[in-house]
Amino acid sequence: MRTITPIENSRRHEEFCPLDTTLSILSGKWKSIIICRLMGNSQRFSSLLKGMPGSTNRMLAMQLKELVADQIVSQRTVATHSVYGLTAVGLSLVPIIKAMDRWGKAYLETLQLA
Repeated sequence: MRTITPIENSRRHEEFCPLDTTLSILSGKWKSIIICRLMGNSQRFSSLLKGMPGSTNRMLAMQLKELVADQIVSQRTVATHSVYGLTAVGLSLVPIIKAMDRWGKAYLETLQLA
């Protein structure tokens, strides 16, 4: 579990920096993948885990717990299963995630040309 919240992280450089808050929310090996998987629709825990080879049950649970605490992802119980989806705040991250993906692709292509 993380030791500092995204809000606390926004002041880690002795000044207010909202970018640090954003990076803190997205930091974590699986958080960007989780958000991408939930962009299309809500999913059960088991479906998310199947779509993320290499992630463990414990790691996914921990990353989801942080995203829920940050109000990026919602968790509801349907029958006996937890279902996760993006909140309104989480949905507002979608264009940012997509822009970061495009930037990463262009960056990698630039490195290959160098």
